Amino acid sequence: LVCLILLSLGDPVMNHENPVPQYLYKIVSPEEWQESLMKNEVVRGTLDQQFIHLSTDAQLKHVAEKFWKGKKLVVLKLDPKKLPGRLVYETNPGGSNRYYHLYEENIPLDAVLETSSSINP
Repeated sequence: LVCLILLSLGDPVMNHENPVPQYLYKIVSPEEWQESLMKNEVVRGTLDQQFIHLSTDAQLKHVAEKFWKGKKLVVLKLDPKKLPGRLVYETNPGGSNRYYHLYEENIPLDAVLETSSSINP
């Protein structure tokens, strides 16, 4: 039993309270995406210094309207199983909505399944 608990704790997408969705999303600028392609990992934007902010499909439109309104963007569809580091479902500091945050690692390009320059309604 102890061994099973340790294995579960080591899995970055394991969350028994809230199962991780099949896909998560990250919004970046076109410039950040081009730089990411050269570095083989998604570069961190200015808001992603302590951890990387991720969205679920249901949160994507709200995040885009709040932080990206009137700006060009690239939406990255991610496979959470390919995200290294520690994936945590928590509120942003000072906030009340819960989001997925990736700690301790960057997003490798092989975790990016699709890119889009628009958000589907």
